[in-house]
Amino acid sequence: MGERPTVVFDTDVYVNAIVGPDTDWAYLAGVLQAGTNPDADCLSIAFDAAGLRLMTSPHILTTVERTLRRLGVGTAHTQATLDAVLDVVEASGGAVVKPARQVFDLPDPKHNLVMDLALAVNAALVVTDDADLTALDPWRGIPVLRLRPLHRPGPGWPGR
Repeated sequence: MGERPTVVFDTDVYVNAIVGPDTDWAYLAGVLQAGTNPDADCLSIAFDAAGLRLMTSPHILTTVERTLRRLGVGTAHTQATLDAVLDVVEASGGAVVKPARQVFDLPDPKHNLVMDLALAVNAALVVTDDADLTALDPWRGIPVLRLRPLHRPGPGWPGR
């Protein structure tokens, strides 16, 4: 049996898992409420090691931390989120990787950093809610998947 494919979640997947709609994912019960949330479902799939390895980078983790704090998520919940993300990465057989810089052609420098990781880990898939990244699908042969429709549920949602 071959090695499980690697997947990269953009920062918005982690942030939306926390501040987006409620989730059914019990692993973050201390941070989240019950409901449905496709971003949290992605984390759940990775945590269950359902045939993929989740890869992340110091850039993604730092951006998640900054964004959660900017959105008013308390220090304890922000740290619990980061700890949970690292647990999911480990449980999936993935890793935190500081990739070499090799992507410089995307308009948003943050996108270059995410795609540096995708190239470095030979990602089979990048999951994001960023329309600028999904517009590139596929990017250098890597599918870029968006989880939700183009509309947002309302004010207060990240990016609104």
